[in-house]
Amino acid sequence: MSPARVLVVDDEESMRVTLAANLELEGHEVVEAPTGEEALRVVRQRPVDVVLADIRMPGLHGVELARHLRREQPGLPVVLMTAFAQENLVEDALAEGVFTVLHKPFDVAHLLRTLRRAALVPEVLVVDDSQDVAEATVEGLRLCGIRAQAAYDGDEALERMRTGKIDVCVVDLVMPGMTGAQVVERLRGSGQPVAFIAVSGHEVPEMMRQVAALGDVACMRKPISIRELAQTIARTRGRALARS
Repeated sequence: MSPARVLVVDDEESMRVTLAANLELEGHEVVEAPTGEEALRVVRQRPVDVVLADIRMPGLHGVELARHLRREQPGLPVVLMTAFAQENLVEDALAEGVFTVLHKPFDVAHLLRTLRRAALVPEVLVVDDSQDVAEATVEGLRLCGIRAQAAYDGDEALERMRTGKIDVCVVDLVMPGMTGAQVVERLRGSGQPVAFIAVSGHEVPEMMRQVAALGDVACMRKPISIRELAQTIARTRGRALARS
């Protein structure tokens, strides 16, 4: 990844200094903001490639900041941090299009991988032989601020993957021709760094076993709410980057 301009937002000065030092050692340009309000002023005045913000801050907290940025700077990747494992704000953040949430304390290498991937502004590929379902899912994700595109069969999915823009594939298991499990297997064999979410409205235990045998694949049952899918995408991105 070429050097990125990262906006680090945290009310704890020691945390900002530590994060900035690690990012600058990797060649990135860092802009600091102690509050969400100051972060908004920064992005209104100068472009940044990715925002790294704490969730719990006085005044405008991290999730509110992400909401403002989604309206004012659509497509700007936001990675949030928190020291709290269970809180409503984390669930809201995951559902509202943030790239992922990092739980403090986190490994610096994991942080760098996450920001590197987020700054590339990757997309989600939704694969479903029902064009109406695929397009409705893509539109719902886009309204959440998640970049997404659709494919209607396995061959089209493989072709779109070759662009290198996709980091998460949401694939229906039951499709004519190439099944979802076969799509996952083919893409896993290609060596591309893609995470998978398998979905189905049918009882397909054999396919689920095939998918499970291919590694860490999230599974969801149709009908799927966009909120739950957005949360699963953010969690899947986080897990994939933690393992890489």
